[in-house]
Amino acid sequence: MQEALKNSSFETYGSRTRDSLVNWNPDCIGFNLIEAVLCHICRKERPGAVLVFMTGWDDITCLKDQLKAHPLLGDPNRVLLLACHGSMATSEQVSSNLAYHSDADVTKSYTA
Repeated sequence: MQEALKNSSFETYGSRTRDSLVNWNPDCIGFNLIEAVLCHICRKERPGAVLVFMTGWDDITCLKDQLKAHPLLGDPNRVLLLACHGSMATSEQVSSNLAYHSDADVTKSYTA
């Protein structure tokens, strides 16, 4: 995959897209991309739920920390950030599930 990226010119794409593709690393999760997509959803769509699958607990907590620091995504009146992982206590998982199914008029980001 990386060899194909190196051999491609991406001439028909805009400069930002070309930069992103040239610097893309398939071994690295793009937290900034996830953040941008969630911002787009929160600004353009009606309240609902988004499920983000991550590769492990460290990625889940790092992403959640990054999102909590964001002015829009970290606003609990607009977004409910939830996490779930097998290493969490059962009571924490139940609490996240109850919050997920609440009737709150916010966008819920459930990171698992």
